[in-house]
Amino acid sequence: MAGGVLELDMSSTPYDKAFEYVSTSTVYRDYPAVPWIDGGGRVFDSATVVNLKSTSRTGRIHYTLDGGEPAASSPVYSAPFRIDKTTTVKAIVISAGGARSPVEEATFRKRTNDWKVIQISPYSPQYTGGGDNAVVDGIRGTVNFASGEWQGIQGKPFEAVIDLQRETEIKELGGSFLQVAGPWIWMPDRIEFEVSGDGVNFAKAAEIKPNFPQREMTPTVKEFRQSITPTKARYIRVRAFNFGKIPAWHPGAGGDPWIFIDEILLN
Repeated sequence: MAGGVLELDMSSTPYDKAFEYVSTSTVYRDYPAVPWIDGGGRVFDSATVVNLKSTSRTGRIHYTLDGGEPAASSPVYSAPFRIDKTTTVKAIVISAGGARSPVEEATFRKRTNDWKVIQISPYSPQYTGGGDNAVVDGIRGTVNFASGEWQGIQGKPFEAVIDLQRETEIKELGGSFLQVAGPWIWMPDRIEFEVSGDGVNFAKAAEIKPNFPQREMTPTVKEFRQSITPTKARYIRVRAFNFGKIPAWHPGAGGDPWIFIDEILLN
């Protein structure tokens, strides 16, 4: 920009007419707001109830449950409805004049297991992944560490004990982790698995050394799995260890690295 002088002419009395004009633009008046979809959480056990809401005073909510785009010919929402399988809900508000809001979309997933995490290391309140059971709920993360699917632990091992609810034959153990080295997130240095029948006495079942390059700066999601001799157990203990302090070559040298996990993998 070219240089110049900005001069302000100040008055000793207030000017009370500055905000007496209110826009009547049709941009605000004629276009309905985006609807809101609430199913009580992204994951459910047997069934869940879905509510659709809108702040628009006029217009109706149309929705689909088959993945198709909602239109004026789609069902009109009148009351909360129940779903009992993994479903993608899409909704739109259409005004009496035909104006349409943007489409809102939400997917609600039915859990494929009834496993419970009964002991877990403290994770960051900023990166919960959805809570204790997030690591067994089947929801997978992307390379976006802030997208909500990742559970983050800084400066200490990740540890969880999973109750499979019944004795189960295990043939493979593993986990899915994230590396985004710029913001201090690395793959674990070592992953250990132990099995138990009573939740008290555990025996080592597997150890995985990921050997993922620390200097890899490309955001990466990677699964680490290990086949084991088929073993029956009800409880699985998982520990994932970081490599210690952040190395000297990194801008965060001396700091505590993060471990991000989205799912423990059991077969």
